[in-house]
Amino acid sequence: MTKTSLALVVALGTLAAAVSPVQAAEPYSESPSQSQAVRAGNGYDVIVGGVKRATVQVSDPAYTVRSVSSADGSLAAVISDFDGVKGASLQTVDRYGKSRFVARGAITSAVFHGSKLAYADGENVVVDGAVAGKLKGRAPELLGFTSDGTGLLAVQHPDAADESTYVGSLVRFDLKTGAAKPLVTSGIEALYRDFKLVDVKGERHVSFIKHNEIYRCGGAEPQWLGLVSENGEVRSLVGETRHHYRSAVWSTDGTRVAYEVMGCVSDKTRGPDQFAGFNGVYVQDLATRKASRVVEGLSFNYALTGIEGSTPVIGSPQKGYLKASGISASSLDGEITTMGRLNRAEYIHQLWDTRNEFNGNSSCGPTSAVIDLVTYQLPNEFGVQVSQPTSHWSKWGRYITDEFTNRGTTFNRTMNDWSRTGSWKGAHGWITGYYCGGNPARPCASWESERDFLARNGAAVQQGNFTPAQVRAFIDQGKFVIMSGTWGSTSGHLSVVIGYHDNGSFYVHDTYGAGTDGSYDGANQLYTWSYIAPVQMWAA
Repeated sequence: MTKTSLALVVALGTLAAAVSPVQAAEPYSESPSQSQAVRAGNGYDVIVGGVKRATVQVSDPAYTVRSVSSADGSLAAVISDFDGVKGASLQTVDRYGKSRFVARGAITSAVFHGSKLAYADGENVVVDGAVAGKLKGRAPELLGFTSDGTGLLAVQHPDAADESTYVGSLVRFDLKTGAAKPLVTSGIEALYRDFKLVDVKGERHVSFIKHNEIYRCGGAEPQWLGLVSENGEVRSLVGETRHHYRSAVWSTDGTRVAYEVMGCVSDKTRGPDQFAGFNGVYVQDLATRKASRVVEGLSFNYALTGIEGSTPVIGSPQKGYLKASGISASSLDGEITTMGRLNRAEYIHQLWDTRNEFNGNSSCGPTSAVIDLVTYQLPNEFGVQVSQPTSHWSKWGRYITDEFTNRGTTFNRTMNDWSRTGSWKGAHGWITGYYCGGNPARPCASWESERDFLARNGAAVQQGNFTPAQVRAFIDQGKFVIMSGTWGSTSGHLSVVIGYHDNGSFYVHDTYGAGTDGSYDGANQLYTWSYIAPVQMWAA
């Protein structure tokens, strides 16, 4: 059944605050090794050391440009049409603005050692134009050369058909033999993500986040901020928390770490605003362990990207970059809307529109599927009275947790919730399971079960890794598109795209709230493609 459009082309100004976010007038750093790409008209300016080198066009307004420079700033490597995971082509730009085409393919990353250029094209590792070997898995990423130039530090992701595809393992790739030596490996006991190259006191290191759960919030295991040498020796493990680190950046003098953190709901009776005074960007002094919040709340337009002295740098290619101090995320995420298309959809929150006793932290996939189906293939209300954020009737909430029958299938499989309690049926029991291994076992959504649930309820499902243009075409056909991506973090999440904006962004019913932070206001959020960074999608 085709979804109903609010209008074929509709002015969407009432759906988002008409606030123009502040952009840095100049790039935040004049260091020659700092390169950024910042949106300018229909393309992106490549800026190195505070100086514009070139303007690179993109084939779709949803795509961005990724740029990295050599240490002396003489060359910049530019990946165009970057979709949050990979780009379509690679070129270099010298200090005079002269560009040279390097490659076309699935370019995930590029790094320099002097003037030597290495890049990852799918599984192929290419150094100065020659394939040096392969890195297996989904979208391997090069972080940088080893300090002696004989190897590469890289991140591998499992090529799995579930949310475990977002976890990472750090390896050292030997340029002579093509062998990948494990340094920090995700496995049964622990998971790792958000690997970043950082030279601390002149020595090459890689920072990481350690956790034992697939989703942002899960289980009783803590999360940590870590630092490992280029030889795999863990040098630091700090910041133990039961909450979720979205990302972290270490200072080059080793005295500070900046991080984005969001609270994890374990007690639903305290409501969705229980972490309003906690979520944000912090800087911790590693000597005193004292942390200061410098950004109130979490922005979905301005991500943590660096630290200059004691001040974090936040931004994105679409919005530019700025030093963060005394800023509120809500002042950054406003958007002046113009024209677009929006299909009518009911909103359901995986935490706050489900049974009081159900902990839905791991139920983004089931909730997304139910959003897609209700009022269409699931026309009848199947509701429950819930207590938070205020007492209200959730018209569709029991589809997520309770047994029901539709089109010849009884959805009676059972599964624990996030806290590993209960025996829940409905969409949650059908789609989630202990698919992602671990000790204790980790609950996550199976991508095949997501498709199967939609299809058994009568939806005509198309599954794949679609382009932004294809997603807009599905929306024009009156469909929704469920997306599995990282959504501003480095862990998996699913939500529903219900419309698009003419600036290349997409309207989303985020099942985990605005900015994917557990808050209640997740309807009609306007996110960039690179924020979502989708890997798998279901159009239905």
